[in-house]
Amino acid sequence: MENVNTNDVYDPHQHRKIENPMSNFEVYISLLKASIGIGCLAMPKAFQAAGWLNGLISTAIIGCVVIYALHVLLRGMYELCKRQRVPQLNYPDSMALALEGGPKYLRFLSGSARSTIDFILAFYHFGVCCAYVIFIADNLKELIDFYGYEIDNRFYIFALTVPLSSIYLVRDLKNLVPFNALADALICFSFLIVFYYILTDLSALSQRVAFANIQGYPLFFGTVLFAIESVGVIISIEAKMKFPKDYLGLYGLLNMGLGTSLMLYALVAFFGYWRYGERVKDSITSNLPMDELLPRLAKLMFAMAIYLSFALQGYVTIEVCWRRYSEYMTLKQSHPLEYVLRIAIVLGAVLAAVMSSQLVLILSLVGSFSLSYLGLIFPGILDLCLRYSSGFGRYNIYLWQDLFLITFGFFGGVVGTWFSIRDLYTTYQRLL
Repeated sequence: MENVNTNDVYDPHQHRKIENPMSNFEVYISLLKASIGIGCLAMPKAFQAAGWLNGLISTAIIGCVVIYALHVLLRGMYELCKRQRVPQLNYPDSMALALEGGPKYLRFLSGSARSTIDFILAFYHFGVCCAYVIFIADNLKELIDFYGYEIDNRFYIFALTVPLSSIYLVRDLKNLVPFNALADALICFSFLIVFYYILTDLSALSQRVAFANIQGYPLFFGTVLFAIESVGVIISIEAKMKFPKDYLGLYGLLNMGLGTSLMLYALVAFFGYWRYGERVKDSITSNLPMDELLPRLAKLMFAMAIYLSFALQGYVTIEVCWRRYSEYMTLKQSHPLEYVLRIAIVLGAVLAAVMSSQLVLILSLVGSFSLSYLGLIFPGILDLCLRYSSGFGRYNIYLWQDLFLITFGFFGGVVGTWFSIRDLYTTYQRLL
């Protein structure tokens, strides 16, 4: 892409040509659905690992840092669009271009930046899809088991192949909005039921641990990252907006959507852990009494909502894989082979779900590894490279900002990934 030096101000938003753009209301609905999912239900388990007071403080800090990092990333991508005079750039291209103009000791990374980010994006959202399959299967099994038909969990996982493939064939984000709206409604009703149960018979808060052993913190960190952030979908939504200028800013749609989600995470986590303490399970719905109708209804609605969300979370995986494959094979973007690849991704998620049924460990591993890089480290590096030639502001404030994001993401990601892999290995050793 040629960088043309002219005196006129180029606004990329005014040059976008988008088929089926999303309204602000549709963006808000999609943001809620992208960030409120099974990670939210695992938050009480994360608070058990961290302690309720430590969990509240850390959730607020991590949430604010992550949302701020997303602002840094999206503003950096917009600035690159202005410099290159193009309407839009994806995440991998933005990172590569930023590195090319950054410090000399980082420029050698520009060649591998696209492939690296594509891989992590695809891996993360594929991991989310695997976790979704496990969650739906677990909830269906608990429901059917209650009625006396005990069947192996793997049967439910394999049985999901056709339903998941059918919804995954929907290609356009705007066409997914009705599914997202229905999923949001189902989740709202389900959470009303969850709060009804977790707010009853609360014991003294002093019986719960305020600050747990530090060894449990990596599990907490990874679960919170997984619950809060969905970088690829958040970027994809912005790229499809009718009014993209309304996305960022203090009162922008991004803050509204993720802020709403963050408050819900904290409430579910705090009261869920307060209610069940050390008995809290990987998903808070598994603690609800199955002999009553409302909890069974909540499980069914959650499973249905997650099923309806599968295509949204898998959108980035197919976008990355198909873009790579179509460029390599010189195929058109609308080629029928894309549907074959979509079905193959579903089959891969199903097979991976069969191999690992430890939901909370999968969430922590995917969150620690992928989102530390995508949501913290890479935004810091991108901003550092963009500001390298023009300066970092008074007292180098933006340099300290970028170094903080990189350091925070690196230590959190490395420690969280290590402990998640260790716990997964320990779990498999016990099963053998």
